Amino acid sequence: MPPKQRPLGRTPRARRSAAAAQVMSLFQVSSSLVAVLDPEHLFSALVSRVVEALPSVQGGTLWIYDPKSGRLRASATAGLPIDSAARQMLLTISLRSGEGMVGQSLQRGEPQIVETLLGYRDTVGPLPPASAMIIQQVSEQLPRRLACTCIPMRVGSEIVGVLELFMLGEPTNDSAVRPIEQGDLPVLQIFANLAASAIKNTQLYDEAQRSERRLKAFDAVVTAISTAADLTDLVRSVLNVVLGLVPCSTGALLLLDPAHDRLDLGAQQGLTPACASVLTGVRVSESPCEEVVHFGQPMLRPLLEERGEALFLAEGLVGCAYFPLLAGGTVAGVLAIYGDSDLPARADREMLLPICNQVGFAVANVRLYADSTGERRKLNTVVTSIAEGVLLCDRRGHLTLANEAALTLLRLNSLPFEQRLSEMPDFYRMRDLDSQRLTLDQLPFARALAGEIFQDYRLILSGSSGDETVMSFSGAPARADDGSIEGAVVVFRDVTANQKLERAKDEFLAVAAHELRSPLAAVRNYADLLLRREQQRSQADSRDLRGLTILTQQVSHMLRMVDNLLDVSRIDAGQIDLQIQPVNLVALAAQVIDQQRPAAGARDLVLESAADELFVPCDSLRIHQVMTNLIGNAIKYSPDTGRVTVRLWVATNDDRRVFGDHLIGEGMLGTSGATEAAVVSVTDEGNGIVAEQQTKLFQRFYRVRSHRAEGLGLGLYLSRQFIQMHHGAIWVESVEGAGNTFSFALPMTMATGAQQ
Repeated sequence: MPPKQRPLGRTPRARRSAAAAQVMSLFQVSSSLVAVLDPEHLFSALVSRVVEALPSVQGGTLWIYDPKSGRLRASATAGLPIDSAARQMLLTISLRSGEGMVGQSLQRGEPQIVETLLGYRDTVGPLPPASAMIIQQVSEQLPRRLACTCIPMRVGSEIVGVLELFMLGEPTNDSAVRPIEQGDLPVLQIFANLAASAIKNTQLYDEAQRSERRLKAFDAVVTAISTAADLTDLVRSVLNVVLGLVPCSTGALLLLDPAHDRLDLGAQQGLTPACASVLTGVRVSESPCEEVVHFGQPMLRPLLEERGEALFLAEGLVGCAYFPLLAGGTVAGVLAIYGDSDLPARADREMLLPICNQVGFAVANVRLYADSTGERRKLNTVVTSIAEGVLLCDRRGHLTLANEAALTLLRLNSLPFEQRLSEMPDFYRMRDLDSQRLTLDQLPFARALAGEIFQDYRLILSGSSGDETVMSFSGAPARADDGSIEGAVVVFRDVTANQKLERAKDEFLAVAAHELRSPLAAVRNYADLLLRREQQRSQADSRDLRGLTILTQQVSHMLRMVDNLLDVSRIDAGQIDLQIQPVNLVALAAQVIDQQRPAAGARDLVLESAADELFVPCDSLRIHQVMTNLIGNAIKYSPDTGRVTVRLWVATNDDRRVFGDHLIGEGMLGTSGATEAAVVSVTDEGNGIVAEQQTKLFQRFYRVRSHRAEGLGLGLYLSRQFIQMHHGAIWVESVEGAGNTFSFALPMTMATGAQQ
């Protein structure tokens, strides 16, 4: 069919008749487009029918606007005298707003008419190099004389695209044809808007169809995931469903092994053994989808020999699509699809990406479940093999786990799950070592849920037959990653036999100390008498004098150890009563220093106090004993020519920073109305105490590892007990190699409920 000729000038009547015919033709075209539902068919039909309806138009191109990219894409063309190669290149062009005549029409939102003798490539204005090269190749096949009209296609304020119409060649004398003039633009704009509505409706219908297909596909994949028995069944079912959604039947699911940085073939369909071997146990760096694993983005491209895909090409496959299986921001694997050259363009990203994300989460969950099941089995094996009883509870205190040892020790056949904390004291008949019923906050689980870590917390459990068992509990809170307490674990063991042995030992020590004290006191008195007589002799033998002095000191030391043992037994039996009265701590400290000077040798003993009197309500005998212990230890662990400093001062509420975390007594500053505290510190120039030993100094029978260590390790233990009975606090500050400072604080006013 020869190209239509452009019309020459005509009479007004002929022009009106031609205009009416064109309007009718355009509205017939717009009416016929409403029934077209396929977008690609609509685009092609729109251009061809407009060219047929307008005698003066010989060709046209439809540009569709993509809001996501902000570009116009050439979607259909008709009537242009160009070959198929040029037409294909033209359909690959996309233009931004303002680029070329089409872009200017989009930018301005108004129709544009340009007539030129310079050719099509000169009418379009400046373009990007790639687009300009294609336009140049197309324009070389067009007539040198042409006119171009661009009409924006609008639905309301939204521009759907631009219709580009060409009038090619020389005008004709045929009066039936009418050229497009400025006055025709309103009619063309109305038609373009009607066509835009048809395009918009088709796009919406197509998107609805796509959404329905995606939902069905997603539902099919979710069904395959939910019915899978294990990971192998999962990947096989999912791959079968996914390949049924794309225009091919060849593909694979690759699972990432992050520990070995490789991809394992989870499932495949339609691959030859040779192609499957390429995807089996391949290192990520050597796989054809390395970028997908590293960046988590899909990759759709032709198959390439240099990417290790020669075997796929040999099987007649041309294109490929690799989609990451994402679990959050982590790649769990890769979906690999292979097909013809159109596969990269036809693969529906918007459908496959959410499906692959769902599969990625499913794979990660299956692996996590398998790992957690394995870890649970290991934990169960460990817990079961522990000889001690192990109990776990949740944040509400309800029991969740117990090993066989726990059931045996508690004499239970089964674990009372969902038991409340308040029911435990009566259920297990739990009491403290003084046979007092436990309060709720004294329960092992309650202490652990409160954030406390404890060890060797001993309680009495009574059996149904009336027998009693002593259990030693250790517990700690179970914390989540954010530090919140989500449960607790308690470990316990039967220490009834040990408790009886310890009680027998304590009773033996108490009896032995009591029996030893009388003869030792007699020995010390007689040794003191002999020493005084020897000192009064005019010709005293220095050797006898030195021997008697040593004898007196050693007997006094033995007597102090016996007294300490007696004090421990009295404390355990609750038989120590404090005799509280006002005591001048300055005078008491001076008295202790004077008593310790003979043992100090060349060491310098210094007393520092801002006042001569500092009265505090206390038991002078017990505080004298505390000062003697602290000053005696300072002398013992100081160098032979060192200095021991005893300081006394009064601290107020403003001086709480002086004590830090050591204010543990109920009667200390701010806790029971006390506003002042008397502080006594003893500083030596010894080698210091390592941090590990500092935490144990005040324990019963603990002694610092030193060549100077002697005694029973009860001095500091008793000192702490006596200070706490006064509702005070005692602590140590030490830096290894820089000396020690032992301090204690006593409230200046007697706390309510203090022992007397």
